[in-house]
Amino acid sequence: MAERLRNSRSPYLRQHADNPVDWYEWGEEAFEAARREDKPIFLSVGYSSCHWCHVMAHESFENPAIAELLDASVVSVKVDREERPDVDDAYMTAVQLSTGRGGWPMTVFMTPEGHPFFAGTYFPPEDRGEYPGFASLVQGVADAWKNNRAELVAAAQRFADVLADAMSRDFEEWAEFDTGKALATLIEVLHQEFDPDYGGFGDRPKFPPHTALRFLLRFLRSGRAPSIEATLPGAEAMAREMLHKTLDGLMLGGIHDHVGGGFHRYSTDRHWVLPHFEKTLYDNAQLLEVLAMAAREEGTLALRCRESADALTAWLDRELGDADGFLYSGLDADSEGEEGRFYLWSLTEIREVSGFDPDFETAFHIEPDGNYDDEASGERMGLNVLYRSDWRGSFRNQLDRLFERRSNRERPSTDDKAIAAWNGMAIVALCEAGDVERALCCARAWIALPELPHLVVRGEPSGLPFLDDVAHMGLGYHRLHVETGDLEWLNAAHSLVREVLPQFADRSGTYWYTTDRHERLIGRSRPALDQQMPSANAAAVRLLIAVGEQEAASAALRRLSGWMERLPSASESLFDCLLDLDPLAEDRVRAGVELFDDGVGLLHLHVPAGWRIYLPGSDEPYTELSLHGEGSEVEVEFGPGLTRIEGNRDLLFRIAMPGRLIGLKLHYQACSDSECLPPSEIDIPLPLPD
Repeated sequence: MAERLRNSRSPYLRQHADNPVDWYEWGEEAFEAARREDKPIFLSVGYSSCHWCHVMAHESFENPAIAELLDASVVSVKVDREERPDVDDAYMTAVQLSTGRGGWPMTVFMTPEGHPFFAGTYFPPEDRGEYPGFASLVQGVADAWKNNRAELVAAAQRFADVLADAMSRDFEEWAEFDTGKALATLIEVLHQEFDPDYGGFGDRPKFPPHTALRFLLRFLRSGRAPSIEATLPGAEAMAREMLHKTLDGLMLGGIHDHVGGGFHRYSTDRHWVLPHFEKTLYDNAQLLEVLAMAAREEGTLALRCRESADALTAWLDRELGDADGFLYSGLDADSEGEEGRFYLWSLTEIREVSGFDPDFETAFHIEPDGNYDDEASGERMGLNVLYRSDWRGSFRNQLDRLFERRSNRERPSTDDKAIAAWNGMAIVALCEAGDVERALCCARAWIALPELPHLVVRGEPSGLPFLDDVAHMGLGYHRLHVETGDLEWLNAAHSLVREVLPQFADRSGTYWYTTDRHERLIGRSRPALDQQMPSANAAAVRLLIAVGEQEAASAALRRLSGWMERLPSASESLFDCLLDLDPLAEDRVRAGVELFDDGVGLLHLHVPAGWRIYLPGSDEPYTELSLHGEGSEVEVEFGPGLTRIEGNRDLLFRIAMPGRLIGLKLHYQACSDSECLPPSEIDIPLPLPD
């Protein structure tokens, strides 16, 4: 029976160990059982902090009658989407093709060959009007398998072929690509989808738009706004409005845990007020990076972002950190059998803790009958979620007292998987927030493993890494090099790029989500669109840029530009890469370096035809070429009689302290016979010494 799940690495699977359903884990044992018993497979995919997964489990999988029906009709397979994101990706594509939407729990029926013939999400146990209940669905599948097998199998094969094509789908490159126009396109599309009243994009439910916020913040910092004003007048003002309004809405809303720090998964309403209460590492790592970046700006919003970032950093360490340094995956939405119970308050309890304080109750919208509506029923629960409409008053003392009271409640369960990609994002975010020691603690736990796995549970590594694991951990290692100057982290980042990343490469210059060493499923995906995280290909391009593999990054971005043209607001992370790299510009000055062990390096310069860069001593009234080291002084040897650079040229330079060199910046001004461009600067990533 479900005893098979009892010793699973996955907390989600262990949650189902006591179900009366005869669950199998994903694997050959389940498929062999389906072939031997001549049954279809029921695939149920979810994760441990998923509220609606719990609801379907309580309603259907803990129901003895439904369990008996399942065991008689199908072979039931339970999958943790966070443990097997490849399985989740393949069959979620089937759900989206079938229904036009996705979500968890995922419900799929398929042949013993793994070909799906029915795909959906949550089902209630009994029929609701024209909407079939889960028991009726299982009975219908059993009848079709018995009486219409040939047609069902043929349809499943056709669907599998469509699914495989959809997963590996690609588009032609953006034919008339121009970086400035591309950036303007994304900002215009985002502004069309923007909610000017409450921030964010779209109506409801409303998810934190991590990738959009990061792009908008970096776009405003990049200085590119004036160059696209002719294409999109007011672009800078649009970007600033979207960024500020959304950050303010997120921090004020009930989606933000004002008592303990951190952010919930999403808001069920347009106003950011009524949260879906699970908390995930990937959400909070991305929001921490954005908040910490915004905190470096000026003004009142920056101060609020700093406060939220500090509280979020403390929450990450307190709630998700383990003794070895790894960071866990997240916290459940439910406790005491109810969604959000840990975070909700009655008026009586608030007054017991903080006394009668009308200002506090007004500021946080506390109502005698509660302000929280149950997500499923829409009914008032007599409980309050804390949210604000403005920033008047800090109320820190009252919030601290509520925190102490809350610490005595039954806590939501913790998903104790540490996932490489999510930990890599957290390392970057912690560095951005200034907590380099905590980032180092996490990174040391991962780098101590013999090789990078997909995840670690209770100290045991498990699974081959996927593309996003490699890309995000590489970015984390590289960011630690930037923060510390320690070549160990640069070496670690380069090792992933040189030794692991090529295993994912396809012939076009982009990357598969899996390697040839992974299990071959119904299809193989090449993820280019952002979902709850940046697309794995965008993360790979960012890593290539960071370590100086500009040509490989340009090739991948060119190949992916068709997705950017067709679905700009779903590929924001690819546009983010444009701020560091123009993939189609052949007329730009390019620079790279080669380092040697004795503190000597070579600067490789390419100056496009028709342009030149003047050198010190040339007597020309233009900005002269210079190379500056971050963390160490550098001195360039130009050679006797050399007054300008044209075409390709290598220049020798010496490093004062090679072990402390973090990066290099090239300052130059390119001139032609008729004009000189404004002075420019190039960041040159460091390679490893050969």
